[in-house]
Amino acid sequence: MKLLKTLAISGAVAAALVMGTAAPASADAYSYNGYGSANFESAGDYITLTHYTYDPYPGHYASYAEWYTNYGRTGFCGDNIGGRLGCNEDVAENRYITIRVCTRYGVFNQVDCGDWATSRT
Repeated sequence: MKLLKTLAISGAVAAALVMGTAAPASADAYSYNGYGSANFESAGDYITLTHYTYDPYPGHYASYAEWYTNYGRTGFCGDNIGGRLGCNEDVAENRYITIRVCTRYGVFNQVDCGDWATSRT
């Protein structure tokens, strides 16, 4: 009897942990171009920019995120030559933001950008 009670309590605790830690539906936007990525996190209006390759010659290989809102604001995040960078953009709530990651590599090459991605703020 004691074993059944212990198992029942353990099962209830496990179910509560799983149900209580389930991630809510995400409203984030994500853009990727093969060299880097940009992610908008609506909780905190945070853009995370990641550049996947490191170039020892700054200015020749770097990623940045471009963004605009549906109410006229625009901006960019970073100029990242390696690793991860964050920008806290204070955008209006219950609107939309559109982001994309771009990478420039070399002075004479074209900029390579990922697809635009939109999220509710």
